Amino acid sequence: MILKKNKSKFIKIDEKVLEDEVGSAVTVIASNTRFTGKIQVEDTLRISGYFKGEINCRRMVWVEKTGRIEGTVNARRVVIEGEINGKIESADHVELRSNGRMTGDINAAKITVAKGCLFDGQAKIMQKDKSP
Repeated sequence: MILKKNKSKFIKIDEKVLEDEVGSAVTVIASNTRFTGKIQVEDTLRISGYFKGEINCRRMVWVEKTGRIEGTVNARRVVIEGEINGKIESADHVELRSNGRMTGDINAAKITVAKGCLFDGQAKIMQKDKSP
């Protein structure tokens, strides 16, 4: 919730955050877990461990503070609190949070970069597909 001053009073504004997009079916790569290969996820993928390879996710990939990815991430939304070395293709939104580290290229319609994060690469803002 955000409070915004309107003239002499505060009004409540509901702000949608990426956490609101987490679906009911969450796949987890837990801390102390290492996975190499290709993974296809229909809902949300949370990574607290290590993944090397290619991720294709219809909803959201969330790299937690202890999470690390080396490879390519194709997802609708990506939240980075940990580390990604590779490439992100996101149809919608990539959010690089304050402790997040990204080395590589990002292609997305919207990119949010927080103070304190590390980003070494190129970012390309692409127009979101307008499907009928």
